[in-house]
Formats: sequence, structure tokens, C-alpha cells
Amino acid sequence: ENLDALKKGLPNLERHINNVKKFGLELIVAINHFITDSEKEVKLIQEYCLKLGVKVSLCTHWSEGGKGTEDLAKNVVEICKKNNKENFKYLYTEETSILKKIETIAKEIYGANGVELEDKAKEQINIIEKSGFGKFPVCIAKTQYSFSTDPKLKGAPSGHVLPVREIRLSSGAGFVVVICG
Repeated sequence: ENLDALKKGLPNLERHINNVKKFGLELIVAINHFITDSEKEVKLIQEYCLKLGVKVSLCTHWSEGGKGTEDLAKNVVEICKKNNKENFKYLYTEETSILKKIETIAKEIYGANGVELEDKAKEQINIIEKSGFGKFPVCIAKTQYSFSTDPKLKGAPSGHVLPVREIRLSSGAGFVVVICG
């Protein structure tokens, strides 16, 4: 049992919850329960999520197989049935420039203060937009260990700058890949 470590990770969970809500979506948190998890650890997550107004499902599929996710499945079906498609919203429009799309994701999703583009990336954006692919959505490639590009910055860091070194066009897939770091 390590409640202190768990408490340090809760801001990360909260950032993810808030990010999903920005799209106008209802969500549920699935607790991936292992037999080594204590009741206090599970309760801490449940209470934290309830304070944020988010439903929680305890998933015991590790020990019980499919039976251990029945509650999650029922909750997901319930959310889908009462879904109001009009509530869904994007962070930006197709007409938004590639740079502005990157800045929006950096600020709204990652909590950054801004972005810093290498000259090469600026040139690549210019070429992509002039070639008629500026309306494509943006996919940002960075470390999965942090909301920043520094894998050592845990939790929910904010105020950092998102460094962009390269922009790649994935025309077949229909998006622009932003390479960070």
C-alpha cells in the first residue's frame, strides 16, 4: 500500500478527466484492480472521482476475467444511450491554422504556456498548408509519461513550453503529425 504515491498521481487523473470533459463528453473511470491493491487505495480513487463528479467502475478482470468488467460495460452502455451528440465539441475548426491547432492542444490538453518551433518545423507547416493539407487534424507525438515532453515531469505539469522539432504529413491517414522533443 502506498497512498502517498497514489495521491501524487491523482492530479494526472484529474487532468485526463478535465480533458475529456472539454470535448463535451461524459466519462467513467475504470479502476484496473489487482489483488495487491488495498481497499484504502481503491477508496481514495473512488472518492477523488466522486468529488469531481465522475462515475467509477471497479474492474477486477485481472482476477475474474470478463465477469470483472460487467459493471464497466453496463455503465458504458448507459452513457452511450443517454449521449447527446450536440454536446460534442472540437478544440479547433478545420480552418484553424496548423500552428494554432498545435498551440491549442499544447495549452488546452497539456497545460503548456506555449510552443517553440524549430525553423525546420515552421518550413514544413508552410509547405503542408500551401499544398492544401492545412485542414487536417493534428496528432502530437511526444512522451506518454508526462503532459510535457519531459518524461521525468510527473503528475499534471503546467507552464512548460512544448518544443516542436518536425512536422510530418500523413495524407493517407488524413492528419498532420507533430514531432516534439
